[in-house]
Amino acid sequence: MASPQDTRVVRAAIHPAIGVARLGNSASEYFIGPQIIPTPTAPLGSFRDQAHALKRQAAEFRIYGYNAAGEVVAELTPDSADIRWTAHVANTKAAWFQWEMALDVPEAAGSEIPLRNALVTGSARRGLAIDGGPKTIAGKGTSGFDYEFHGLFTGTDVYLGELRTDDRGRLVFLSGRGVSASPTGSPIYNEDDPNAFINANGWYDDACDGPVTAEVRIEGREIPVEPAWVLSAPPNYAPDVIGVRTLYDLLFDLYVGAGWMQRPATPSFRHDVYPILHRLSRLQWVNRGFAAQFGRGGPHDFEDPAYVARLARDPATDGFDMFAELRAQVMLSFRPPDPVDGNQLPWPWIYGDAMDVPAATTPRQNAAISPTQFAVLQAWAAGRFVADWTAPFKVLASVDDLPLAERPAMLDRAALEHCLAEAFHPGCEVTWPVRHLTLYSSPFRIRHRPAGTPPPSYGTTLTTAEALGPNGPLFEQGPGDLTRWMGLPWQADTAFCRAGYDTDYDLYQPTFWPARVPNHVLTDADYAIVIDPAQPPARRLERFLIRTSWNDPLHGDTAGQMESMVKIFASMGLVEKRPGVAGDPALPPEMWVASYGPGIPPAGTLEAVPGVAARLAPSGARTTNWASTEEAIMAPLPVRHTKKKR
Repeated sequence: MASPQDTRVVRAAIHPAIGVARLGNSASEYFIGPQIIPTPTAPLGSFRDQAHALKRQAAEFRIYGYNAAGEVVAELTPDSADIRWTAHVANTKAAWFQWEMALDVPEAAGSEIPLRNALVTGSARRGLAIDGGPKTIAGKGTSGFDYEFHGLFTGTDVYLGELRTDDRGRLVFLSGRGVSASPTGSPIYNEDDPNAFINANGWYDDACDGPVTAEVRIEGREIPVEPAWVLSAPPNYAPDVIGVRTLYDLLFDLYVGAGWMQRPATPSFRHDVYPILHRLSRLQWVNRGFAAQFGRGGPHDFEDPAYVARLARDPATDGFDMFAELRAQVMLSFRPPDPVDGNQLPWPWIYGDAMDVPAATTPRQNAAISPTQFAVLQAWAAGRFVADWTAPFKVLASVDDLPLAERPAMLDRAALEHCLAEAFHPGCEVTWPVRHLTLYSSPFRIRHRPAGTPPPSYGTTLTTAEALGPNGPLFEQGPGDLTRWMGLPWQADTAFCRAGYDTDYDLYQPTFWPARVPNHVLTDADYAIVIDPAQPPARRLERFLIRTSWNDPLHGDTAGQMESMVKIFASMGLVEKRPGVAGDPALPPEMWVASYGPGIPPAGTLEAVPGVAARLAPSGARTTNWASTEEAIMAPLPVRHTKKKR
């Protein structure tokens, strides 16, 4: 694309429009979150520091200048403009309403949601909101205590994160360090409280969100700047795994439906079709069921070059469409965007916003891909696609390798491709309000509540009518308004969102959020056997097929496991790429392996779950006498809560 002839900047915008930071316990080290798709794989060990603490993911923001024609002119930095950044983040979970379910689905009709910490009343409730206040920063390489966000939770100081600028003057937001606690020693889970699950009274965590703005002057001339938003989220325990329907997919489809954006007229196989399919195969490293169906040697291994070549073949190559039926079968294997029932069979085997145990008949028992994704697959199945699989393609190392004009949109997209849009129960990074157009002023731009304007009050209960009404919380947003809907503390939610709750149906399916919170993983110990050429081939294959429960380090009853997650979240298994076995048809040349922090090796393997050994272990292979982690973990949960989440 040619450079614009008009280089006069008349307006500017911050990108990404929604920046995502992630929690970690490293005292000083961090990394910048994804900025390009596909995202290059980070070198092994990139996510922990030398002390094995989990690095924080920072959100980096840039400012781009546009001319009168809307063309990108330049990235604006302190070398070309006077820039003052401001951000204001807060955590208001404890002062908000309890989590029960998404309030915009039919199953929530008539719900009345009580407050968290309902016994705290009057002016004392102000002490439940952790407000970091606005912080302003400028220049290059700026940092320090003055740019840290601190707030009080009932008098206890809570660090929510901080601002820095890098050596180019870009804004860097660092999240909190994953600290969750109760200053009064309140229980994290109270079995006598029917709504206690992820609604821990007396507790706080340090997730947060809020607006990011900038003041820009060029040669004394003030430039209007479109603002952005930042949110801090739980860690990403599988950085190279992408969800089948990402937050970007959800929002892109929302904007297509509103006429704000357009889907591709003719989808590209490489850029539009294949990512949907490939995500299923990449999930093999975080869920045993996906490994059996979409992993190495599975019936739908979307990393098998020969299989992908058939799916990608140009329908016109042979004068007739040789693989039309194969494409149709794959497309029809996906659950449509508006399913008529809760059938668990169709892909992607992910729980939906109204999941229940035992499985409900609602269409929202399980998730579906977006209407735009489904339309892409339908066009591909019908032979209307660009057959570009064999065209030259290179994974770029940095967003700066793209043409200038393409960088802002890529920054917007990359931040959201690594976030999930399923299941909003409540979700990993954000939840159901984000799918409402009223939250946005333009694509990906959260509508800001004017600074200093207090949030509306909804009394002691929030009804579905109020939540979805014209004066409800789905319009202008203020500090803390996105993360307030999430679980409190987040570790309690992460510890119990697993897979395969109905073992009569499947031991591993469906699942919640394996792309961010793994279910079953290949561990260091098993990996060492798999790649050891001195081991018998049958044993190597056995250890490759048998995966360990990611949750093995969590012990005790429900409250005990939640408290364990609070303490050791940073040492839980981190799934990273390692060399596999070259030239072996049974073992892949690349493998993603989970490494746990010091002192908490996984306690058992899934090989002794009833029925698994017989199906997976080669004849004569030794198995151990071990009780199912999944079954043991669920035993303490009251029936009411097994219906909500597991």
